[in-house]
Amino acid sequence: MPLCDKCGSGIVGAVVKARDKYRHPECFVCADCNLNLKQKGYFFIEGELYCETHARARTKPPEGYDTVTLYPKA
Repeated sequence: MPLCDKCGSGIVGAVVKARDKYRHPECFVCADCNLNLKQKGYFFIEGELYCETHARARTKPPEGYDTVTLYPKA
């Protein structure tokens, strides 16, 4: 039984896998605002999951450059 990376409890039933981490569907949220990331896209920064808004706030491009979001092709 996998353990949830966010709450530490065992996961029975539906599970979300992001990279090598497992979470309950209700624990698959942004570390800053608790927005559920299901079908929203997510970003890993220093081992934490973030929505696009908070990921952008945590990362700043070098001066003179803009941040551009790239989505992988399915």
